[in-house]
Amino acid sequence: LHYGWEFRNSISDDLPSFYSASVAVYKHGESPYNQSVLQSIMKQDNYVFPYLYPPPSLCFFYPLSLLKYTAARDAVLIINHLLILGLLWVIPRFLLSNLSYADYPVLNILTIVYSLTFYPIVCTLVYGQINLLLLALLLTFWIFARVGKVFYAAIFLAMAICLKTYPLIILPMLIISGHKRIFIYTIFWLIAGIAFAYFTMPRTIWNEWFFNIMPSGGYTRTPSGLFSPAAIWNQSLNGFIARAFNLNNCSTLEHVNLRLARQLTYLAAGLISAISGFVIWFGSRNKLFNLDRLMLVSLPVMYLLAPFSWEHHLVYLLPVILILITAHSKLSIKSSIAYYSAGIGAAILIASDGLLKYKFYGVVVLWVLCLFAACNNNLVLFRENKSTHAE
Repeated sequence: LHYGWEFRNSISDDLPSFYSASVAVYKHGESPYNQSVLQSIMKQDNYVFPYLYPPPSLCFFYPLSLLKYTAARDAVLIINHLLILGLLWVIPRFLLSNLSYADYPVLNILTIVYSLTFYPIVCTLVYGQINLLLLALLLTFWIFARVGKVFYAAIFLAMAICLKTYPLIILPMLIISGHKRIFIYTIFWLIAGIAFAYFTMPRTIWNEWFFNIMPSGGYTRTPSGLFSPAAIWNQSLNGFIARAFNLNNCSTLEHVNLRLARQLTYLAAGLISAISGFVIWFGSRNKLFNLDRLMLVSLPVMYLLAPFSWEHHLVYLLPVILILITAHSKLSIKSSIAYYSAGIGAAILIASDGLLKYKFYGVVVLWVLCLFAACNNNLVLFRENKSTHAE
C-alpha cells in the first residue's frame, strides 16, 4: 500500500481525461468529446487523451469536478486502494468459500498474494484508471444475482454498463441462460440511468457520442487522439488482427487492406460470441449450471471483443482466474494436469510485469478453460464444492 501511495506523484496518464471531461460538462457546460476543450482545462500540464465513454458515465465523474486536479488524483488513488482492500475480502469470502469452511485461510492467502502481484492492478493505480470500480460493480451484481436478489443485482449491472459499454455482453448471456428477470430489470435501470443523464446534461453531448465517438470505436478504426488499434498495448482481438495485418509494426494501418482486416475481425468476434453463447445455452440445460459459470465465460469475452483492451483492463479477469485455478477437478489425472497447467500458466502470464505482447494468448487460453468449465460437471467450482461438503 505504501508503494501504491507513491503513485500520487505519477503522471496518471488517463485521469486527466476523466477529470477534464467532468469539469467541461459540470463547470463549463461544454462537450467532453472535444479534445481541445479538455486540453485547455488541463493546460499544458498533462496530455489529455480523448474521452470516449458514453454520456451517462459522466455522472460517476461528477465529484471530480468539485476538486482541484491534484486533490482529484489523490482521491482516485485512495478510492482505488480501498477497492483493492475490498476485493481482497470479497473474492475469497463470496466467490470462493465461506468463513466457516476449513480452507478459507488458504484461499484468502492465495487471493492476497496473487492480487498484490497482479501487475494490471499496478497499471490501474499508475494511470488513474477506473477498472477497479467497474470490477466492484460487476462483483456486486454477481453476488446479488447468485442469491436471487435480482432487483438489486440489476441496479449494479446497469451502473456498470453506464460506466463502460463493455459489460453489455452480459445481457444476451443472461437471456440465453434463462435469467430473464435480471435482464428485464437491468433494461429498466438502464433506461432510468440514461434518462437521468439525458435531462441533466447538454443535449448536444448525445449527438456527438452517437454520431462521432461511437462509430470511431469500431474494429480497425482509430479514434482521434488515440493510439492505433495495432499498438502493442491493445491486447484485444481487434488489436491482434490489426497487428497481424501490420507486418512492419508501424503505428498506423494506412498500408494494409483495412476492409479485409475489418471483415475478419467482425467474423472472428462473431465466432467467439456464437461459441460462447452456445456453450452457455448448452451448459444451462445442466442442473449444475449457475451464474458463476455464466460470468466465467462473459468476462473473458468482454475483454476479447472490446475494440481496445489495454493491460489495465485485465483487472476484470482477476476473479475468473482465481475461481478457475481453485476449481476441484474430477477429471482423469492427465486431463487434470493439463487443465491446471494451462490455468496456472495463463494466470502467471496475465499477472506478469512484462510479456505484454503475449497476454492476448493468455486471455484466449483463459476463455477456452472457461468454456470447458461452464459445461463440464467434472470441474467443481470451489464454492460448489463447499456447498456439497456442507450438505
